[in-house]
Amino acid sequence: MVRRPTFTALKALESLIRCGSLQKAADDLHVSPGAVSQQIRLLETELGLKLFDRSGRAMKPVQEATVLAGVISGAFDTIYQAVDRLSETKRKIQLKIATLPSIATRVVLPRLDELRKCLPDVQLNFTYVHRLEDIHFWDADVLICAVDKEFAGKGHAHLLFSGAVRPFASADYLERNGPFAAPSDIKRAKLLHDFDAKAWRSWYERARINPPYSTDGDVFEDFELLIHAALAHQGIALCPPTLISQEIETRRLLPVFDLSVLENRNYVVVVPERGKEEAAVFASWLVSSTSGSGSEV
Repeated sequence: MVRRPTFTALKALESLIRCGSLQKAADDLHVSPGAVSQQIRLLETELGLKLFDRSGRAMKPVQEATVLAGVISGAFDTIYQAVDRLSETKRKIQLKIATLPSIATRVVLPRLDELRKCLPDVQLNFTYVHRLEDIHFWDADVLICAVDKEFAGKGHAHLLFSGAVRPFASADYLERNGPFAAPSDIKRAKLLHDFDAKAWRSWYERARINPPYSTDGDVFEDFELLIHAALAHQGIALCPPTLISQEIETRRLLPVFDLSVLENRNYVVVVPERGKEEAAVFASWLVSSTSGSGSEV
């Protein structure tokens, strides 16, 4: 098996050719000129090649040595770049955010450029929280969720906006299936459900309408699926106006009745009692971005 040269010898060759003299190479490597010269001779012996033409103290590299030094220099540059990237990643503070998918896609992600100004050196790690009961099992630096009445978990919860919902549908659906002049007209509509039919049953009670024995309609685990179903003219969905503000502004979704339910539901951002300073900055930014009061809930 051919014995490969040591990295020390290869680095001595690269440094000597790059720096141009034994003394400068020695200063570059923090060794003595004699140590550099010794490594060059060792490398010539191991390769069985003459790498320098020597005339007194002058050392002129042969063409093969110059080519080899260029390859070595490129390889070391690649190694140093990898080390720098690794060090930069390690220096970045990790901020784990457990959030409802709808908040991540509709509130946080569209404002990431603003957030980067507040937390330029923080790496964000998003995980999903899907249901209300998940708030008792979260393991993150920040939690964004919906709660009924007050937050009952650990940490400090700050109000973002109301989670009260109202009926919304596309103009096309309303035109094809309307008119919906009175709340009782909802009985002939196709209802779209978030998780289950409980919210719609509450709406029927609030409207003082006897709910049907079976509340028909499709059920969507994810709020984004629910909204896309409504945008696709599939029925009427109960939505928090704040989360669909863009669709309301562009009139892709229209309010059907000005009658809300789940008034005791709130969207909150939660930070642990002894959490990271960056978590507090994130929570403060999010409260400001959503025009929330920030009051504890």
